[in-house]
Amino acid sequence: MSKFLPDSYLVVPNAPFEREIGDGYQWFSLEDRSEGALYSGVKNAASIVNHFIDTKLKELNLKDTQLSLVGFSQGAMLAMHVALTRLQSCASVVAYSGRFLSPSKTAPEIKSKPNICVIHGDADDVVPFSSLDLAVKALKENGVNAQGYPIHGLGHIINEEGIRLGVEFIKKNFGN
Repeated sequence: MSKFLPDSYLVVPNAPFEREIGDGYQWFSLEDRSEGALYSGVKNAASIVNHFIDTKLKELNLKDTQLSLVGFSQGAMLAMHVALTRLQSCASVVAYSGRFLSPSKTAPEIKSKPNICVIHGDADDVVPFSSLDLAVKALKENGVNAQGYPIHGLGHIINEEGIRLGVEFIKKNFGN
């Protein structure tokens, strides 16, 4: 994305916890995939991400309105939750292959309503493709301007079409 957004800072935090199975890191455990456990994980991780965002914004002398959050899978779930529950609205959110967790629990916590772009492959075998329409519908029901983009034949990855869609959305919301 950074090559398409040359006048931007691209800061990519690494999730803090090692995965229980396989290599890599995670924002929250996936051992219990119930809605309640996932929502609790997102809420706990949100405090870590908010601290990180606040630190980076101060360090770079930027405002929330100059911030776009982008996330994949767990990161998408987290990006949507963080953006909606921050006091100040960011410019936009691009959520790849994630879910909008517990809309009924999140609704009373919504403090800002940035524009949100949800991109999801219809061949995703990790996060169900139905999550795209469910997220867009729930976001709109909560007064959030949300747009969904399905990508035919795409699994649980981000491809060039997804990057292009995300970059266009970010640019549109920054007025570029």
